[in-house]
Amino acid sequence: MTELMSINAVAARLTLSVHQLRRWELMFGLEIKRGRGQQRQYRAEDLSVLERIKELVDQGWPTSQIRPQLEAEGLVSPKLIGLPTPPGNPEVLMEALIGFRSFTERRFIELSRQIDELRQLLISVTLKQELQGEITSPWQPMPQEFVPEVKTYPAEEINLGPAVNLNVAAEDPGPSDSDMLGLGEVTDQNYLTVLGRALDLVGWTDEQADSYSVKSYNVAHWDELGRSQAEKLIEHLITVMATPVGVEPE
Repeated sequence: MTELMSINAVAARLTLSVHQLRRWELMFGLEIKRGRGQQRQYRAEDLSVLERIKELVDQGWPTSQIRPQLEAEGLVSPKLIGLPTPPGNPEVLMEALIGFRSFTERRFIELSRQIDELRQLLISVTLKQELQGEITSPWQPMPQEFVPEVKTYPAEEINLGPAVNLNVAAEDPGPSDSDMLGLGEVTDQNYLTVLGRALDLVGWTDEQADSYSVKSYNVAHWDELGRSQAEKLIEHLITVMATPVGVEPE
């Protein structure tokens, strides 16, 4: 009998947050088996797909290109995303909306590439006709090449900001708050994963995180924040964890 894993076990194994696993399931149209009480039950093949998604995300792949890559590698079955099954289940509706957005993004990229190729072809044909003298070219060669006069200025020493002792800062940089809490270093590739771990530590739901994201940054979903915005939210969550119960964080 195939061993099934819970969402918490998979999150611990992949060092991801439960929030991130739920979001990936909807974003990439993953078909995760449900058991009693609608609890997710992950198979070995589901774990392989998630490991590949994590690898692509860490490499900086755009979200719109990950599902097609999974299909090309045979990890998921190709399907037309965006046509929902009978409505009623909010998660199915959300999956359909995300899938439709991914489908339209891929079509837009494809059409943009075709338009660019046609534009380059038109330019090539036009230049060829101009060189053959069939039409008057607005880009006729000038009798003398125009070279703008180069102005030189004397070198000046510029000091920006107060003097900083770099040796002292290098000797004792001190641990960051995220390192002290075991969240790890924040990089361009993993800042959303670190943010998801912080949300798990505080106990925030997706709705709470999305509400804060809209209020503070005017971004609909927390996992669409940029790195600087995510780092600010992580700092706020660290402040919430350090604040005694009953006291509102600043």
